[in-house]
Amino acid sequence: MSAVTGFHILDAEAAGQVTHAHDKAPFDPAALKVTQLERWLDEIRNQPQWRREADRACDYYDGNQLSAEALQQRADKGLGELITNLIAPTVNAVLGMEAKTRTDWQVGADDDKYAEVADALSAKLHEAERETQADRANSDGYAAMIKAGFGAVEVSRESNPFLYPYRVAYIHRSELFWDWHSRKPDWSDARYVVRKKTFDADHIAAFFPKYAEIIRAAGNWRDWSDYLTLDARMSADLQYSLDQGLRTSWDDMDWRDVDRNRVTCFEVWYRVWVRGLVLRLPGGRVIEFNTKNRFHRAVVAAGAVQPHAAVYDKIRCAFYIGPIRVQDFATNRRRFPYIPFFGYREDLTGVPYGLIRSMMSPQDEINARAAKMMWLLNARRVQADSDALDERFNTMSDASRELARADAFVVTNPSRQNKVNAIRVDENMQLSQQQFQIMQERKAAIQEAAGVYAAMMGQQTNASSGLAIQSLVEQGVTTLAEINDNYRLSRRHVGEALLELIKEDMTDQAEILVDTGLAKRRVAVNIPKRDPVTGQQYKENDVQTAPVKVALSDVPSTSTYRQQQFGQFAEILKSMPPQYQALLIPFALEMSDFSRRKEMAEFLRKQLGIVADPNSPEAQAADKAAQSANAQARELETNKAQAEIAEKMARAEKLQAETQALLNRQESDDSRTQLQKAHIQQETELKKAQIKEEGANQRHAKTAAAERKVQAFAADLAQLVDEINQS
Repeated sequence: MSAVTGFHILDAEAAGQVTHAHDKAPFDPAALKVTQLERWLDEIRNQPQWRREADRACDYYDGNQLSAEALQQRADKGLGELITNLIAPTVNAVLGMEAKTRTDWQVGADDDKYAEVADALSAKLHEAERETQADRANSDGYAAMIKAGFGAVEVSRESNPFLYPYRVAYIHRSELFWDWHSRKPDWSDARYVVRKKTFDADHIAAFFPKYAEIIRAAGNWRDWSDYLTLDARMSADLQYSLDQGLRTSWDDMDWRDVDRNRVTCFEVWYRVWVRGLVLRLPGGRVIEFNTKNRFHRAVVAAGAVQPHAAVYDKIRCAFYIGPIRVQDFATNRRRFPYIPFFGYREDLTGVPYGLIRSMMSPQDEINARAAKMMWLLNARRVQADSDALDERFNTMSDASRELARADAFVVTNPSRQNKVNAIRVDENMQLSQQQFQIMQERKAAIQEAAGVYAAMMGQQTNASSGLAIQSLVEQGVTTLAEINDNYRLSRRHVGEALLELIKEDMTDQAEILVDTGLAKRRVAVNIPKRDPVTGQQYKENDVQTAPVKVALSDVPSTSTYRQQQFGQFAEILKSMPPQYQALLIPFALEMSDFSRRKEMAEFLRKQLGIVADPNSPEAQAADKAAQSANAQARELETNKAQAEIAEKMARAEKLQAETQALLNRQESDDSRTQLQKAHIQQETELKKAQIKEEGANQRHAKTAAAERKVQAFAADLAQLVDEINQS
């Protein structure tokens, strides 16, 4: 059994998220009644008619700026479709800024002990962002809010099992309707959101097999009331739904197309308010108290937490095929799956609008003046005396047609009284020049109305210095601050909604590969543990309870910004001493756009003996192995030196005994001389042993000093890398 979300089947029953409508329906008291839906749809019809203006704004962007009447009038005057579309390049400059400054989602933890969980969720969120093409959906939402003032992005699970599990898609404004009393930008205070979409009857019937017969009939039967009153159709399961269809005041044209065999489906997400008990967990998490959950009862019985009475909302979803309810279920969601992208909103009415609204009036004037100027260039004002023409060859009517041509031919009357100015032609050149000047002013007014200056579009300006041009660009960015703030808020909500789905599915132990840019490591999450004191089972790095949030990265991820960073790093690298340059070259390679930059950087680090991430387990293990090897080498060298000293001492004792024996025997002077030589040699050997021991001690001291220098160099290098990253 499956539920439907976003017009797609969702296997939510396995996740314990939904209660199916036909499991309880038609007697579920919380299910949405058709009468309530009718009231909401009537309220939607009475909302301000902002969609027509939004459609007109998008038409202006597409170049459809003249009505049928205006086109006919210009055709009657012999003029073509004279349109100079200045709105499209201005809007494209704003859209290009979004693509240039686009940033990635980053998951952050409120507590340092959940930093690894945040890194793991960031890796999963980046994967979902890449696979769902969320950047494209967000860009489409941004384009809609810039042009029309409103767009939306859907974040839900994908019904097709052969595709990625999650779906992030742009939704056109013509499909979405919401509670007009809502004022919050994320619809957190909206009572309902309705998505309306038309399907082929056999297509939508596949999602609701229990109601497949009545759905197909709705698309085929011309006399719908006759079908509903057939006794053979009045089964016990469908009685309630069919009665709804009989009682409703909906017109069939609102939801049925029998010629095309299509029906309209209404997906309604709505809030119901309940009063119940909640548990405030120590980590700040709040959950609904479920008396049937033994863990909830256990923590309450142990006195760890106490239930508190509260009034809170629950989100439900209902599906209607016209007036027939085919599904209604409860969810555990805390937000609607549709994230609104609002541009600007009127203070009094809440009507959304975008940048094009303020540009339409100057654009209309530009088109009108272009047509007027073209007409003036073609028009001729003629003044002629009554005896100016020779009527044997041409009349006044012939002359009016001829003078409108570039190669006019007129025969004058040789007997006319006015020999000089019998025919006077005014070509309106002065008026055309005035029209052209005013049109140029209105072209600049379009950019000023949108807050987009010529410098932002790469056009020539009066600013001559680079600083002045940069100031104009910054000024344009400042004028777009409000609408860009609205976009960043909506984009973050999309990331949060996607993260909620990811966290819901990460219930088992798993290892996630995290790429920090310098090295890759694996992070284990949801590790089952047991408290050695209480014996209570728990999860280490629990994804569900980790206090994490989604934010936007400070540094854009576009190629332009990467090139700028690479250039700045290269300049810093040039100013460093040569010994530091060699150590930082791997970082420069990783910042480049080479296809095998990571492999080259890793190879260079191995050759230089540099560890990319000193905190990684591999680096720590290598450091411990190196320390152990150094300690063993020092111990072997010390033992060897001590053995040599012991050997010298033994030889010295032996020589001393021989010397004493020679003295006792009172040998000849030659023998004494030899004894003295042996004694001198003994002292020499002892001195050499002492010198060697001192040399070994000095080597040990030098080794320790070298190790301290290496550690200080590594600390300086880490500090330098941090400063580079911050710059």
